[in-house]
Amino acid sequence: MNGPRYRLFPFSVILSFVTCGIANPAVGQTDQLPFTDPSKMFERMFGEDSEADRIALEKITVSLDDETKLGQQMVQSALASLKTEAIEVQTDGRDVDYLKSIVATLQPYMRHKNRYKSIKVMVAHSSRIDARSFPGGTLIFFEGLLDAAGNEAALAGIVGHELSHLDRGHQLIPLKRMKVMEKSFSSPDRWDAFMNSHSNMTRMWSRPFRPEDERDADRDGVAWSYAAGYDPRELAKLFQKKKGKSSVAEDLPWATFFRSHPYDHERQEAILKQYKQLQQKQPPPEPLFIGRENLINRFSRKQEKEAKN
Repeated sequence: MNGPRYRLFPFSVILSFVTCGIANPAVGQTDQLPFTDPSKMFERMFGEDSEADRIALEKITVSLDDETKLGQQMVQSALASLKTEAIEVQTDGRDVDYLKSIVATLQPYMRHKNRYKSIKVMVAHSSRIDARSFPGGTLIFFEGLLDAAGNEAALAGIVGHELSHLDRGHQLIPLKRMKVMEKSFSSPDRWDAFMNSHSNMTRMWSRPFRPEDERDADRDGVAWSYAAGYDPRELAKLFQKKKGKSSVAEDLPWATFFRSHPYDHERQEAILKQYKQLQQKQPPPEPLFIGRENLINRFSRKQEKEAKN
């Protein structure tokens, strides 16, 4: 209920600034305000981060303790929301063990694997096709996603995607923006500080999932699953348009994994292009794994190997 109210605030600020800019033009100066060109105004508010923005965000650090506290609050909120929908969430069982084994397979490829040594996995008993990652190291998968993946290779690409969000700290972007806003008020240029603060506030609510972050997560998911011996082309198939039909992704209900991402054909092309590059750079020592039966039986390749030993 609070979301729409927050979203209206930046727009009222924008409109009031536009009015002031028109009614009180600067004397003897041109382009003092950034609102002379409306397209530039909206690009600043809603467009992709500039290089300066990215550098500023990268300089902001969040302790693991703060991240964990934030993640716990977000997880509890998510669980409470699922409870109101009568959706049961399990922390053990066959599905959880299966996903944990895939997470354990890909976790060594994370850049901050030492920061996230223990990753919690939960499964929501719902046909919804969704997956969510939370700061501190918690992943929630919906049963519908496991069924829709088609095979273990595609699922591994999705798991890698979610781990990448955690590894790159994408969920911490709103918190980092708040810290940037706090620092901006100490700037000697009060106008820029004011503009930057509202620009950051607007971005927090209008772009919680940034397309550039999703592209990075796709690349990590492909690279890590390939390094682990999975076939990334199976992930690409989720975005493949069939003759006279939509892609698998387009048939899915709105879900975190498929929200605010580049267009399906762009994702498919990017995955296949990366696959070819990986093949040329480092051909796999053995045929890449697909694992249709593994997904059906909820028994991963890793679990098979461990059982043999």
